[in-house]
Amino acid sequence: MAYHDDLLEQAWHLARRELKRPKQASLRRAISTGYYALFHLLISETAKNWKRVEERPTLARMFEHTLMAKVCTKRRDDLRTFFNTRSIGDPAVAVEKHPLNISEVFVRMMGNRHTADYDSSVEWARSDVFEQLKYVQSAFASWDVIRETPLAQHFLVTLLLKERRP
Repeated sequence: MAYHDDLLEQAWHLARRELKRPKQASLRRAISTGYYALFHLLISETAKNWKRVEERPTLARMFEHTLMAKVCTKRRDDLRTFFNTRSIGDPAVAVEKHPLNISEVFVRMMGNRHTADYDSSVEWARSDVFEQLKYVQSAFASWDVIRETPLAQHFLVTLLLKERRP
């Protein structure tokens, strides 16, 4: 199993850990681990495209959480606009819903991770954690659908792009 798959499995394990009264520590770590599962899925998929295998770990270290979130936020917003101008029968809608899902889940889970890791005033319910982990699973499933497409490859490379000032 790949590292990102292991992380997602571990997130579910943490979410289910205490049967009757889940500890906040377990639920918070489940949220955080779910975010990292998606983060590592995207960076490992990008690194796989690098021809020189020995350089892939170096490439993977180039990813920045905040930059990825900015790219995903812009992508999400652009795709929402796109969907507002298209009919449901448009073939592009069927394909573009997957990058939209991945982008939405990445942004959502990054926010959830910050809340889980840094805001002790928020108490997580197991059902809320399950719901968030299902979103991560849906992002994994969306990735599986588009993995080999040029659309997906373009999405991955944009995760490394920094804004340029004119």
